[in-house]
Amino acid sequence: MKNFAGLALVGLTVSCLAIGSTIGKESAIAQEQPSIQQPSSQPSVRSVNPNVALDGNWQLQWRLSGINHRARLSMNGNFGTMTVNARMPNGNLIAAEQRMTLTPTQNGFVLQGSRPTYPGSRRPVPNYNPDTFRIQPVGRRSELRVTNCSSGFCVPVSMRKY
Repeated sequence: MKNFAGLALVGLTVSCLAIGSTIGKESAIAQEQPSIQQPSSQPSVRSVNPNVALDGNWQLQWRLSGINHRARLSMNGNFGTMTVNARMPNGNLIAAEQRMTLTPTQNGFVLQGSRPTYPGSRRPVPNYNPDTFRIQPVGRRSELRVTNCSSGFCVPVSMRKY
């Protein structure tokens, strides 16, 4: 019985040492990880400003040179896509899809389109220039003043989340 109690005591000591050494190693690893910074090969998906959250789906409307434009914007952080439909005076409908990038400026943000293509294809739309929007936060209620400045002058844009 004395041998059995001694063996149990040795077993208990060994398991306590094993648990203690495991906890000690995990703590050391956890403390070292924050100081290790690995370069990211992917762009950040966080918004450029936490006070201007454009994440989600938006409907935009503006009138430029007598032509009504309606667009659907889908943003995830600083990047997204936008599909624009514009009815020409002759009745033809132009549809263009663009990749969108949100970047900070001194007065707010610029939402810049690139490579307008026919929706669902890679064929460029020949008569549609990329859209450029200026976005300025207004007041404390997260209101946004949005203008389209694609043609050299800026026109107001109605922008609402859906």
